Amino acid sequence: MLNNLLWAALLWAPGAFAQTIPYTPPSGMLTCDLPSQDWTAFEDEEPRGRALHLLGPDNPSGSFRTGIDIHFHDPRRPGFLPVKAAVSRLRREGGPTNRVATPIKRIKVGQTLARIFQVKEARRVPLDLSPSIQENLHHYVAVVEDGEAYYTIRLSSTEDVYLDFRDAFIAFLNSFRPGDSR
Repeated sequence: MLNNLLWAALLWAPGAFAQTIPYTPPSGMLTCDLPSQDWTAFEDEEPRGRALHLLGPDNPSGSFRTGIDIHFHDPRRPGFLPVKAAVSRLRREGGPTNRVATPIKRIKVGQTLARIFQVKEARRVPLDLSPSIQENLHHYVAVVEDGEAYYTIRLSSTEDVYLDFRDAFIAFLNSFRPGDSR
């Protein structure tokens, strides 16, 4: 109960991030506020749908860059997973990265309800280069339904700095609106 109240208070804190930058990607898939002018946005077409990637600052060791990834899951696309199955997959625990997920909370995002949770895991980064180092990663995840379709929104950062970006993620969710052109 206390955790729900904390999320609600954070979501509706007035002026939480006054330095945000309004943003709509070229496709019009959504509108949102970038956390600050230091964040870079780029849009990508992926096999399962559109994605928007927001790149923030590097962590102190320079091994991982904080980012927010937004994926639109279109039921007309091959490989579409219904939202319940997708949430189960995103929260899957164990495996080689020792993933651990928190319980799901329901919060209001825009004009709809979202399912939010956190995932922690240990990974070698960068994954495709050597040498790599072991980093403890922390993900805030929100799944926002839009009819049969849905968006997954994930803030990823290292464990040592994730609290520095929690308010930015909450402000991002407050500003998030599904677009007309997906």
